[in-house]
Amino acid sequence: MSIYFRGIMTEVEYEKRRIKNSVDDIVALNAKMYCELGPGENGLLSRELNSRGVKSIAVEAPWAQAVNMAWAKEMGIRIYLQEFFTGDLSVIEEPVDCFILTHCIAHFRFSPYILMRKLYDALPSGGYMFLSTVNATSYMRATEFLRGRSNSERVPPVENKIFIERAKEWNRTGMQQIWDDWMHVKEYTLPEIKELFTATGFTIERATLRNNHPEWNRAFWKKNLAIKFLPHLADEIVVVGRKP
Repeated sequence: MSIYFRGIMTEVEYEKRRIKNSVDDIVALNAKMYCELGPGENGLLSRELNSRGVKSIAVEAPWAQAVNMAWAKEMGIRIYLQEFFTGDLSVIEEPVDCFILTHCIAHFRFSPYILMRKLYDALPSGGYMFLSTVNATSYMRATEFLRGRSNSERVPPVENKIFIERAKEWNRTGMQQIWDDWMHVKEYTLPEIKELFTATGFTIERATLRNNHPEWNRAFWKKNLAIKFLPHLADEIVVVGRKP
């Protein structure tokens, strides 16, 4: 399939590019054992790590769909069923020296500081933490705002039936909450993510904003021109921290 259809990158191709960029960064850390937190359906990032010949495991929520685990059996990748905030990460038997959290933090209903402290404690000295997420000040978010549109997700009038059972893990009220449908709870800026790392003990090895549409064509030239002069409009936040 061509990357572009009528000059616009498809969502699938964009996702593949984003994952490839992340995997390139992660593999370059040369960790001995990686652990992806929340690999999601099809485990695309963990699959790519496996294809690069590196050792990895994953942690997924116990209430996740079967499809979130099926790929791991196929690839021979071990998955621990642990909820991030209340689960016991000490059950992980492998000597993990790099945790990976890609595009999950925006969905967190609890403070990310809770998880980051747990991950810091679980890592050995010299271990890495790789985090990527959407940029709250991206060009896409900014242009939606300028057009008078909401730059956050729509609140559905009726809760998605798929998420009703899952939401019971974090919503004990019995009433529909805004974020029960797995929409973004909060999107972060680069300074916020950097503070998250330093406040939980990590030293920052790398903190950058990535433009995943670098092509200067009719689809992206306006965005790329804006990012050239205002770098905070880039698509994605990427931060690598290390435990001293």
